[in-house]
Amino acid sequence: MKRLFDLVLGIFLFMLLVTPMLLIAFVVRITSKGTVLYWSERVGQGNAIFKMPKFRSMHFNAPVL
Repeated sequence: MKRLFDLVLGIFLFMLLVTPMLLIAFVVRITSKGTVLYWSERVGQGNAIFKMPKFRSMHFNAPVL
């Protein structure tokens, strides 16, 4: 029963959020050079490093502090 609930909720949320995510990707793409996504390194369970995609909000080639 939980598996079915998770699948239905996941499909519903995907359908609800796909349009705003595509709109954000389009706006980022037309307003600046570079990729739409930024891959941020995060520390996960057991101190394992993994990469998480995020929409880019800074200019391409911005200085790293």
